[in-house]
Amino acid sequence: MDAPASSPLPDAPSPAEPTTTTKSTEDTAQDLHQRDPEYWLEDGNLTIIAGNVEFRVYKGPLLTNSPVFKDMLSIPQPDGTSGSQCTCRTKPAVVHVSDSPEDLRHIFRALLPGKTPRVAPEDLTLNARCLDHLKKFFVQSFKTWARVDPPRPPAFEAIHSIGVVNIARITSTDVLLPTALMGCCMLNSTELVNDFTRENGTLEKLSPEDIGRCFLVRANLMQANIMATLGVFEQTLFEGCTRRDVCGPVFLKLLDELRNHERVVCTLDWFKYWSDYIDGRDDDRKICARCYKMLQEREKEQHRGIWKKLPELMGVVVEGWAADPTPAVDGGA
Repeated sequence: MDAPASSPLPDAPSPAEPTTTTKSTEDTAQDLHQRDPEYWLEDGNLTIIAGNVEFRVYKGPLLTNSPVFKDMLSIPQPDGTSGSQCTCRTKPAVVHVSDSPEDLRHIFRALLPGKTPRVAPEDLTLNARCLDHLKKFFVQSFKTWARVDPPRPPAFEAIHSIGVVNIARITSTDVLLPTALMGCCMLNSTELVNDFTRENGTLEKLSPEDIGRCFLVRANLMQANIMATLGVFEQTLFEGCTRRDVCGPVFLKLLDELRNHERVVCTLDWFKYWSDYIDGRDDDRKICARCYKMLQEREKEQHRGIWKKLPELMGVVVEGWAADPTPAVDGGA
């Protein structure tokens, strides 16, 4: 009897066919990146990689509003010649950028608010939109600025005025400078000469020229406040005052006691109201209503006067600054 045929042995693995399965380069790269929780749209047609973060968004709004992305997605970028690389033949297209994830989120918040694309007019660039946003807060209208609750950027801190000054310088947007420089003047000396860290880890610092400017113009602001204070408490009563024997001594008291209130006179905060000082010195309201109203109007007039010359005080030139009409003061000579 013939010996039974031996069972066939499995073929040895071919060197070209490894027995273990490895991930593709693309899968491995994806493992190294984390999806951005705010801007990852499953049906998006553009993937942007910044650092170790992946964003997936719609290409259309970026092409419409960002010349940088438009060029990047239409012109092939040779390896090593740019800080950004685009693989545009994949679906979705993949773009590697050198920007930080934090900066990219700010761009997307401007272009894709609420994760719903908002297409702006073709001639409205991202820079213009950002500057228009800043102009809502760093205004040239005294009426807007002097509101009881003036507009402030979200999460804005006083030291961020440094960044606004730098943006105004880079973009030649001079209208931002008076209020932004004034904000810098309100910082203490340590804050003024040092920098602050942006959320992407980079440092924001004033130029040496603007640091020097702020130290110099502080004296201008102080002088302006002193002169304005003296203007408010000038000793002329309301022209039609019928209680001059009462109002006259109160006016003299208001002026005389300024020497004991240096925070009213010697301050950079010229926009603080003198009403609290007046009420504190005349708490039982001996002064007549007409004279009191005249003091309030003087206060507004002095504020408008400082605002009108704010660019000059800050050492900058802004065309068309303070175009608001200045109403006449009621009474008083």
